[in-house]
Amino acid sequence: MQTEQQALRQPPHSPFRDEDDWELATWLVEESTQSGIDRYLKLKSVSNRGNPAPSSKNKASFFKKIDTLPVGPDWICDLVEVTGDRIGSNGQFETETVELWRRNPVDCIKQLIGNPTFDGHIVYSPIKVFREGARYYSEMNTADWWPTIQARLPAGATIAPVILASDKTNLTVLRGDQVAWPVYLTIGNINKSLRRKPSAYATVLLGYIPVSKGESWTDAKRSEALYRLFHRCMHAILVPLVEAGRLGVLMTCADGQIRQVFPILAAYVADHPEQCLIACCLENRCPRCLVPRLERGNQQVNLPRNHTVIKDLLERVGQGEHPPELDVNGIRPVPDPFWANLPHADIFTSITPDILHQLHKGVIKDHLVTWCQAVLGKEELNARFKTMPEAHGLRHFKHGISLISQWTGAEAKELEKTLLGVMVGCGEAGVMRAVRALLDFVYYAQYEVHTDATLSRMQDSLDRLHAAKEVFVNLGIRDHFNIPKFHSLLHFLQSIRALGCLDGVNTETSERFHIDYAKEGFRGSSRKEYIAQMTLWLQRREAILLRESYLKWLRKSAGDASEDEDDAQDGAGVVAEELRSVRQLVNSNVSRAYEAALRPSAPAVTLDVLVQSYGADGFLDDLNTFLADHFPDARQATAFDRFDVLHSLSFLLPFNIHLANSKRVLKLRACPPVPRHGHRLPKSAHFDCGLFIEDAELHGAQEGLAGMRHIVALHVSQLGLTDSAGVRAAQVRAIFRLPSHLAHHASLLLYVRWFRPFRTPDGASGLRFTSHSTRNHQRSHAIVTARSLLRPCHLTPRFEDAVDLDWTPSNVLDQPVDFALNPHIDFHIFDWLARLQ
Repeated sequence: MQTEQQALRQPPHSPFRDEDDWELATWLVEESTQSGIDRYLKLKSVSNRGNPAPSSKNKASFFKKIDTLPVGPDWICDLVEVTGDRIGSNGQFETETVELWRRNPVDCIKQLIGNPTFDGHIVYSPIKVFREGARYYSEMNTADWWPTIQARLPAGATIAPVILASDKTNLTVLRGDQVAWPVYLTIGNINKSLRRKPSAYATVLLGYIPVSKGESWTDAKRSEALYRLFHRCMHAILVPLVEAGRLGVLMTCADGQIRQVFPILAAYVADHPEQCLIACCLENRCPRCLVPRLERGNQQVNLPRNHTVIKDLLERVGQGEHPPELDVNGIRPVPDPFWANLPHADIFTSITPDILHQLHKGVIKDHLVTWCQAVLGKEELNARFKTMPEAHGLRHFKHGISLISQWTGAEAKELEKTLLGVMVGCGEAGVMRAVRALLDFVYYAQYEVHTDATLSRMQDSLDRLHAAKEVFVNLGIRDHFNIPKFHSLLHFLQSIRALGCLDGVNTETSERFHIDYAKEGFRGSSRKEYIAQMTLWLQRREAILLRESYLKWLRKSAGDASEDEDDAQDGAGVVAEELRSVRQLVNSNVSRAYEAALRPSAPAVTLDVLVQSYGADGFLDDLNTFLADHFPDARQATAFDRFDVLHSLSFLLPFNIHLANSKRVLKLRACPPVPRHGHRLPKSAHFDCGLFIEDAELHGAQEGLAGMRHIVALHVSQLGLTDSAGVRAAQVRAIFRLPSHLAHHASLLLYVRWFRPFRTPDGASGLRFTSHSTRNHQRSHAIVTARSLLRPCHLTPRFEDAVDLDWTPSNVLDQPVDFALNPHIDFHIFDWLARLQ
């Protein structure tokens, strides 16, 4: 593109006048409708403004320029005629003509692997990563599938592992029945973090499969006929991969090198019904293995489905036979499956586990929650969720969970954070073992990097689940576990070892792409013959993205660092609401830090307010004790002193190889209730808990905010989360700065209420319990430095029998009961505690 522009002496933003004109064009395409664009460009205030007016006068001239921009592979529309088994009024079989919109997958792969903005984020060969004797699995090239296929190809060959995803999606809300069936394509060469970002353009829309209601078929034949239609369309879409996978295709790659690339199907991402559609199997069978229909609840490992054997059986179907093996193996008679001739492909091992539908919305939401409700009762389960202490980043189910009508993956993930704590005190040790095992498995499945050790612990959690599951049968809650999604857990570890970690092949990603590649395009259409209009809308959007990608590459080549800053901030989650300096620390080599706002949330707070609003009983005595210990020559604080109080601080956790950097920043709050003021609703109090380093010898010297390296370098067995002291939990009631007239202290100070050292893990739940630390029958409290804060944490109460109706999220931590350290509040503490087991 650059060479062509230089030859024609065109500016980078051509056909638009300059950068301002280009930015306006991108904004109009992304944020407005066609009619909105036309109205905007015709406004007199726009055309007559002092600065140069837009180079386009109306939508016709505007889109004429957009349509001159380079685009991705061309769209092709095939008319597919299908003949049903119904007899029409003319005495002939009824027919139906549907539209298949598709693009050449080889051209799509050329565009992806040759995108220069991916240079540095793309790989061309397999590698096995070992560290201290342990193997690491992360990207697809670190797993087993790639080197296995690489060994079959000629020397110097480069594999482009093709990752497909497809899923029907509704385009209308509340009214209408318009549906689209997009097919997405990406390649395993590209870093999986980029593949998940729609703005990176690392996943492309490959086609739209026609959605037929099958009205030309009778009820008896409709399901089988729709299977065949799907495979016929997918065959038409993917047929270019057959020759390309056998002979290879010369492609210019992101680093400028020309390679012989072999695009080979490696993974297909879909939910369970579509997995069965792809594998040509019945929905009551496993699409990956030959487990008998009534034995899917067992842990027994069954033989995998054999690609060649099933292909030969279906070829015989095409010759008019009906082999008995089809019924034995639960295979539908689809004579020409799309994957039959794809070289080096094994469709059954390429079907990846589905974290969203099989775990979050499957075994957790559809099954485990139902079983837990049967154990506790619906009202008690709701009451426990309502009472659960709050924490920053944790959704509080203030109405319980039974009234949630529309479950998404987000709700299921939030529920998983506290479900184990909710079940404490249910009276059934086997239930606690099963809940803990399944939740552990779900958390391990979401790791972004695995090692031999984490995979071993993941397998152990699955073993523990199967060992404990019979408790639900004994309680009369289940008769069996012959559940497809329950059986699918057996294939998670296999897929990780073969294809890398599952965050790279997650249906959450494809469902997110529905917004960009289907729903927004439909909203920009007239709702009539909308697929054709959607492809045009997407082509124009793609043209904008490609040119923006090119401009970004030019700026990067010129040494503009602002692009890297934007990338570093993208997807930072909690970080986005914190100070800029903390965001910068996320991608630095700082292992641990905290930070708070420069301006206090509540300046000049009196002692009375600290005691009454913040619950800081004994504050003055604790402060004078702190001054005596740290500043022996300082004057004593008095009741007339005032304190600048902050209501939160941000905390950077140590780097963890298994998790994304964006998950390293947490927030700890200590803010009193806020009453209603005018139209503003009242806010409840938030006093979060944290883990504190109690023994200075365990964590060594502290280096301050710029690079606090506390206990990170120590072995985890030194952290004190055993019978011995070292790390204790405390509830933070006030965060403040020491007044300068008393002493100069760089660190923030925290007034905390102590809990006792954690006891050894409970045998059933694996939870570490604690209780209030008391002195003379009063809660123990102290003032400590923020540098002694190891990390925020979440404590859950030990429920016994029915929940006390007087308990609320604001006062439950004050109740005289035991509390458990929540291992599922975030992935960092989960991994940390798992390594202590």
